[in-house]
Amino acid sequence: MKILLPFLLWALILPVQSAQAETLSLREMIDQALRNSPEIASVFNNFANQQATAFEVEALDNPSAEIDLTAIENDASRVMSIEIEQPLKRSNFGARQSYANALRHTANAYQKAQILEVIHSITRSYTSYWVLQEQGKLLSQNVDYARKKQKLIERAAKEGRVDIADAKIFKAEALRLAEQLRALNARKMEGGTNLLKIAGMDQQVFKALRINSPKIPELSVLSALAGTEGGIRSLLENRKSLAEKRYQVAKQDAGFSEFVPRAVMERDFDDDSTAILFGVNITIPIWDRNNAELSRAKAERTLAQSQLNALNEQNFTNVLATTLAAAKATQTSASMYHNEILPAWKEVQSITDKKFDNGQASILDLFQMRERVTNVQSEALQAHLNSIEAQIELESLIGKRLTEIKE
Repeated sequence: MKILLPFLLWALILPVQSAQAETLSLREMIDQALRNSPEIASVFNNFANQQATAFEVEALDNPSAEIDLTAIENDASRVMSIEIEQPLKRSNFGARQSYANALRHTANAYQKAQILEVIHSITRSYTSYWVLQEQGKLLSQNVDYARKKQKLIERAAKEGRVDIADAKIFKAEALRLAEQLRALNARKMEGGTNLLKIAGMDQQVFKALRINSPKIPELSVLSALAGTEGGIRSLLENRKSLAEKRYQVAKQDAGFSEFVPRAVMERDFDDDSTAILFGVNITIPIWDRNNAELSRAKAERTLAQSQLNALNEQNFTNVLATTLAAAKATQTSASMYHNEILPAWKEVQSITDKKFDNGQASILDLFQMRERVTNVQSEALQAHLNSIEAQIELESLIGKRLTEIKE
């Protein structure tokens, strides 16, 4: 029995230790996602498909060869002919290569934008998880607070100093907060599972850390980065260029669409003679002048040009300046709540608690103060969310993370 006792104790302690939450920073989660995330794998797959499409666009059709041999019969001459054909289009002479290069360049820009989008998706989910985690801490503290006050008032009620109904109020409040905590923990578990799935991680339980606000550069620095591959304007310019290249291919193939140069060699073994013939098979564009592809390419070019015009250089600068101002304002607000407003209200709450314990404040005063502090805490968390979202919007415009910018 003495031998089994340590093992029984270990069996009881082990589940508790394994359930302890490991702390994972946003950077660690992003690094894991860039290696293991299904979303990132999908981005690479899309990039590979675009590269394959570019190869298909510029590659020539394979030539064909036809070999005929006259059978040896009676006095028939022994003749062998070889005919080689190479299908060509007018766009094969430059236009398709230009279109293929534009496809590769656009694919590279979109890959960077999509990777940044995955990082932003993880950042949003991580921040939301952190908010639920902090809300859970606050609710847990509020439950403990209500129960402690309940016991304090129950003792005071037995001494006849307060009404027993006041103790029941705190008991009901503790039950209400406990139920909110249960529902919040369920949401937190679901959010954590989805986040780990996006990141391609097997971790089950983890703690999130508050995301530190990066330094936000000035407008001149951000404007200089506006052409970064993966930025909004860069993507629109690439798309417009790609649409133009596709239109040129369709236009060249509309009039003189396809021709097939061919070479024929005939060898007469009996006469010991060889003849070489050259010719060309031309497709006459009467019924089909590549109108369908030309129409699609023209519509795509018009749309791409329209989208680029809507975000011309002046408009983009205005959008960038507005987004920058919002990012700075929300960052300042989040910092003010975290460093000054919330600590100030917690100090006021502490004073009110002491007054209540000394009989200088009523239960109503206590409830009002607690509700006000809870609201301020929620406002602080929302301010942090707003700050992160504004930073993400700014990064999407320039196609680069703020933490990667070196002034």
